[in-house]
Amino acid sequence: MKKTSQLSRRRFAGGLLQAALLAATAPQFVPLRLLAGDNTPSKKIQLGHIGVGNQGTNDLRNFLTVDSAASVAICDPFRERRERAGKFVQDAQKLEPKLYNDFRDLLADKSVDAVVIVTPDHWHVPVGLAAVRAGKDVYIEKPLGHSLNQNRAMLNACRETGRIFQYGTQQRAQEMLKRGVELVLNGYIGDLQRLEVWAPGGQGGGSLAEIPVPAGLDYDLYIGPAPMRPCTKDRITNAGSWYCADYALGFIAGWGAHPLDIAIWAMDSDTKGPITFSGTGNFPTPTGLFNTCATWDVQIKFSDGLPMHFMSTNFAEPIVKKYRPDTWQADGTTFFGTKGWVSLSRNGVAASNPDWLKLKKCEGTKRVLYRNHYYKAFVDSVRERSASIAPIQDAVRSDALSHLSLMAIKTGGEVIWDPAAYKITSPGSLNDQMHCDVRGNWQQS
Repeated sequence: MKKTSQLSRRRFAGGLLQAALLAATAPQFVPLRLLAGDNTPSKKIQLGHIGVGNQGTNDLRNFLTVDSAASVAICDPFRERRERAGKFVQDAQKLEPKLYNDFRDLLADKSVDAVVIVTPDHWHVPVGLAAVRAGKDVYIEKPLGHSLNQNRAMLNACRETGRIFQYGTQQRAQEMLKRGVELVLNGYIGDLQRLEVWAPGGQGGGSLAEIPVPAGLDYDLYIGPAPMRPCTKDRITNAGSWYCADYALGFIAGWGAHPLDIAIWAMDSDTKGPITFSGTGNFPTPTGLFNTCATWDVQIKFSDGLPMHFMSTNFAEPIVKKYRPDTWQADGTTFFGTKGWVSLSRNGVAASNPDWLKLKKCEGTKRVLYRNHYYKAFVDSVRERSASIAPIQDAVRSDALSHLSLMAIKTGGEVIWDPAAYKITSPGSLNDQMHCDVRGNWQQS
């Protein structure tokens, strides 16, 4: 294991951010309720899809199953992708969607009510900011921002504009995960003592050999706010957008977002005071195209004393298999308490007392906001102006854990984060790394 040291028109004051985070970060125990403004549309919600690669097409297919929505616009700088998605929509709903190369043209379309943003990671927040400021509600795939300041800007913009935000982690519509979280919240495992969270790691490699820009690709727009680099066969693939630091943090955020979100769903220790991070990670090809952290082993300690062990799958397997030998999963979140444990993964759950998992409804009053169709949940929130099942404040909380874990790995020392002040208290020099550089005039905060 190798240790490594190594778009805003207004900014809100830190006090407003602190109030917003503290007011909204505790688990939601109230039933769904309408927020300010009824304004319920009688027509189908008109969706625009920005980014229709593999995951974007998967999301598009899922939204097409929602009867109360229509996919009316498609945007992607790959001409072949947007044309393929447009034909799929036309065949599925007998409607010819508008096709756009530039997301700004789609956002100028007044007929679009909400957008589904499934771009490479570095575009999530810049497009999201432009969207909410254009009056669109947003579904944004995970992870959230390419920097901590981007995340803060997205939170502020959603609160300033009152737009609906739903984070694309998907798992909050899985009934067994909801049931497991409520077991934790209602004390079945006793007092929460520690957590283990793990996710698949990344990879090294990737070709740096320059190739001609493929016909039909607006390469300048594809790169956008990131540094301009030569086009290579791997740079313009999924792997390029996942494992190259120009565009992503790597799978510590890209996949870590899933189990970290489940942790945030069931606890609020991250809101109570300073958090300490320390750990190690491996960057197998630091000078290559795929130069993000591929594996990690991070210890997180919250101010109330609750520890969290955040790992890549290779570190987690021998640990988790000791208590989940027959139900091991490559990603998951385990809550350990004074009376037992509950372990939640998207493809399976386990508990120290299997009878807990048979309960359709556990005893106790604490309930999380839940709907059993993740994509319809977003459409319903847009239609009803109702609370999101995966709101912006939770996305900011879970994403921060990835960013700060990575910072601790890179520094080789301890990093202390003050969530209320939204700043790094030690080492203070790391606050300069809470932003990312921007190419050209692209706004990121």
